[in-house]
Amino acid sequence: MRCIRWFLLSWFVFVLSGCASVFDAPYEEIETEGPEAVSDPHPLVEVTPSDLHEMIGLPETGKVHYQDIWDRIRQGFRVPDLDKDPQVIRGARRFAADKFLDHTAQRAGNLLFYVVEEVDARKLPMELVLVPFVESGYTLEAKSQAEAHGAWQFIENTARTYELNIDRFRDERRSLVASTRAAMDYLSMLNGMFDSWPLAMAAYNCGEKRVLAEVNRAKARGIKKPGFNDIAASLPQETRDYVPRILALKSLIANPAAYKASLPPIENASRHTVIEMHRDIDVSLVAQLAGLKLNEFLALNPSLQAPIIIGNNHTQLLLPHAAALQLALRMGVHKGSWVSWRLIRITRPTSPGELARRNNVPAKLIAQVNPLPEGHYYAVGATLLIPLKGDQVAEEIPQQLARGAILLTKGVGLTSKAASTLQPPRN
Repeated sequence: MRCIRWFLLSWFVFVLSGCASVFDAPYEEIETEGPEAVSDPHPLVEVTPSDLHEMIGLPETGKVHYQDIWDRIRQGFRVPDLDKDPQVIRGARRFAADKFLDHTAQRAGNLLFYVVEEVDARKLPMELVLVPFVESGYTLEAKSQAEAHGAWQFIENTARTYELNIDRFRDERRSLVASTRAAMDYLSMLNGMFDSWPLAMAAYNCGEKRVLAEVNRAKARGIKKPGFNDIAASLPQETRDYVPRILALKSLIANPAAYKASLPPIENASRHTVIEMHRDIDVSLVAQLAGLKLNEFLALNPSLQAPIIIGNNHTQLLLPHAAALQLALRMGVHKGSWVSWRLIRITRPTSPGELARRNNVPAKLIAQVNPLPEGHYYAVGATLLIPLKGDQVAEEIPQQLARGAILLTKGVGLTSKAASTLQPPRN
């Protein structure tokens, strides 16, 4: 009898252990290491020192006076190549006739000063300011068929090479601050490689390997220092047009009267302050504390792709000066909660419905923040965002703030059939 009891007890324990995955939550909590501790040396929010005078309304001293932003750009042109090239002149006439700068002025005017300041600070030629006009029309949300993103149109490999973060919470290719820094680094490297800004621009478009190969072929033909025109015929058509288009814009800005054009008025003045976040905080709360509508805030910061900002990421944001000052002041006295989301890591395949039931939140919201094809399951290892309390979060969030989840779960969802094995998919 004792043996029978022992057998039954062992069998019962075995069954319970084997069914643990049925009763246990299909995820584990992820602790974000934001600056919650009193001893953390960082402030909640950090302002770029050069922006402080704008935030508090102090005049800057020692700055050269320019009539407008175009005058400042014009004074900084330093690339002589191709100025009198017929293709450049034709391009400038076309830009003038199409009123290209007028059409892009509203977008560009909101961002141009920041880029001009960065180019000026590095003592680089102002022709580089024109690259985003040709790449994206100064559109932070721009996306090409080749999966290049942002005003500077970085593809993923190049972005990661130049330390642009692409993860669950942000895609810095769409951050004006981060992508401009990366573009300056990349273009400076290319100019160092080719000792020619037109060749650097060509390499920015089609890759340094392709341009270097054509330069070496030109040298083999006896050309001691090949320029853009020496290799243009061997480059892709897009690149053959790309460099002249940038220099055509230069020609138009340098002498608009020659093309019977006038440039849209854009003041040579700072419009934004760069804020660096040092704590976990809801994106919607940042906008609220800054006194901005959420869509206004996201229009300046489309790099955000989750409803929460992680403090340890030290995410840099672009805000109007008054909004930046208001945010800094209000964060210092904020008494309420900072986040309404938490991170979990999936430990066995599960569905939005199960997560919703376990956490008492709408399944629709979980599926929106963590997109998944119908009939699929979240895979083991996937990182998801779950509301802290179902009655304290909005029923819907902007689609932009779910983009990171699409990147994360793409290719890792399990079909209903595969999920029965409780095995993660293979890459």
